[in-house]
Amino acid sequence: MSRFRPPVRAKGGGFIIDLGVDESMLIRRLTGELRSLLTDPDPDPGAQSLLARLFPVVHPDDEEMEAEYQRLMRDELVQSKLSTFDIVEETLSGDGRVDEGRLLAVMQSINSIRLVLGTMLGVNDDPDADEVTPGMEESAEYHLYSYMSWLLEWCVRALTGT
Repeated sequence: MSRFRPPVRAKGGGFIIDLGVDESMLIRRLTGELRSLLTDPDPDPGAQSLLARLFPVVHPDDEEMEAEYQRLMRDELVQSKLSTFDIVEETLSGDGRVDEGRLLAVMQSINSIRLVLGTMLGVNDDPDADEVTPGMEESAEYHLYSYMSWLLEWCVRALTGT
């Protein structure tokens, strides 16, 4: 019987992201799909709604200020996310060794995927809401959301040494 090996762990002053080939390919595919959504010059309303949680509202009480903020910051936020996707691609195509900064970038990418999946599932930020609706647990999106949450938890454990 083999011993459980965490998918993300601290090692030698850095971190190791140790995923199977299938899991690495899945995450790379999901970041690629998210990259396509983010760089689509003319996204349909459905795609825009999926991405909404990636660009939180900063000025909820002032539509004009919010529009100005999004106009000024959106490209920078998109570029930041695309840079984290590049780091994921490099990391999962390589030996999985990362420093803290690169692990944080991987975590940001995983969380971006989780946010989009959560939007698809109707998961919200209300801690009192019963977020699992009948039938949800059988959906592929729910399984991906759960896996990304689990992987993100292991990233946090590696960073905090727990």
